[in-house]
Amino acid sequence: MYAAEQLHTFVAKLKAGEAVAAPAEGVYGYCCDPFSQKGLEEIVRLKQRAPEKGFVVLISDLKQLTQLCPPLFCQPHDMIDLYWPGQVTLVFPVKTEGLPQLLTGGFTTIAIRYPKAPYMLEYLKAWGRPLVSTSANISGEPPIFDQKNLPPEVFSLPTPVPLRGGVSTLIDAITGEKYR
Repeated sequence: MYAAEQLHTFVAKLKAGEAVAAPAEGVYGYCCDPFSQKGLEEIVRLKQRAPEKGFVVLISDLKQLTQLCPPLFCQPHDMIDLYWPGQVTLVFPVKTEGLPQLLTGGFTTIAIRYPKAPYMLEYLKAWGRPLVSTSANISGEPPIFDQKNLPPEVFSLPTPVPLRGGVSTLIDAITGEKYR
């Protein structure tokens, strides 16, 4: 789907701590390494977003959960089996050490999604680690569906399919409570 050069640039910019843009299931999103304070701060600046909101993290492999949350027991496994891969974001307890406060917004939970869109899995696998993803619009503004509407200074992957809007469903992985 993506040219090797595009994926190489995408990964190189993430490794350098930069924010990039990529298509999600519904809209364009800003992405960065969830362990990069520089990248997180750049997304906050680009979105003009409150830093206490926290971010959604994408994964391409269930093993990547261990980098973000403590060992899981029965209920989260049931939710994972039911909703992943897919457009459902599950909220888990967060690891107590090693994660930037800006990533979680200071919450004791973290929102994680394992998408099934092939183009998303392609760039996630090229990166090989968890990846922050949040809509690329300025907070409170309409979402971005077209690459040409992204800031020109931000590297972005093209979308292989038309983006149609919408946000992921957000569910607590422990209680099953639906937030949105």
